[in-house]
Amino acid sequence: MIQKEVLHGGRRGKISKEEDKVIRPGNKWTSHVQSFLSFMHENGFNNIPKPYGINESGMEMVSFVDGTVYNDSLPNEILTDEILVEVAKLLRRYHDIGEKYVHRLTGEEVWMLPKQLPVEVMCHGDFAPYNITFVDGCVHGIIDFDTLHPGPRIWDVAYAVYRWIPFVSPKNPDYYYNLYEQIRRLKLFADAYDLKNNEREQLPNMIIQRINSLVAYMRNEADSGNEDVRKNIEDGHLNLYLDDIQYIKESQKNILEGIL
Repeated sequence: MIQKEVLHGGRRGKISKEEDKVIRPGNKWTSHVQSFLSFMHENGFNNIPKPYGINESGMEMVSFVDGTVYNDSLPNEILTDEILVEVAKLLRRYHDIGEKYVHRLTGEEVWMLPKQLPVEVMCHGDFAPYNITFVDGCVHGIIDFDTLHPGPRIWDVAYAVYRWIPFVSPKNPDYYYNLYEQIRRLKLFADAYDLKNNEREQLPNMIIQRINSLVAYMRNEADSGNEDVRKNIEDGHLNLYLDDIQYIKESQKNILEGIL
């Protein structure tokens, strides 16, 4: 008899593990995501879920990626400069390999999040600690590709640094560092990713745009009856994002001086 284990994460009770497979809700974009995952494996990027199709119940099946995932406040061992550099280099490698996939796009694909211009890479869309696995204290794999969509590199980098620095306001429970330490860590990430100067100039505004897009998405989903998102808003997540936007707006001059 196959044992079923419920996995914890953003969709409580909806994701399970059966032997070496993760069973998760399928959506209209699932087949396109699975095509991309297959491409990445074929091109040597293997620390991501391997796609196994959609079952008769409409559930997506992917391989289980080993490692520990941090869903809540980050422990000190994940907040080191060494981990930040590993994360930036992983994102760069993911973008460099996935960049080849954009030439296969037909424009008929369906994505959870809207395409962003200019299309340069396949953005993960949620490159945050809760979607990265760790093995023996080292960065290992990337999971949860529901938010995959085409867009510019800087769009994906912006959300990654927002989550990994973390570049949040003092009102946010994930506020670990003062502004000047946040800027130092931001430059460290940008250097490790090898972000160009013109991209660095865009970064503060791009972080703001990226969080604003998340706010708009949450409001739209809540208005459409998404109970998971509505619960997140009730728990105060949306207000935290709005506070973070204001904080980054007020810090833009200092950010640019620190990373250029």
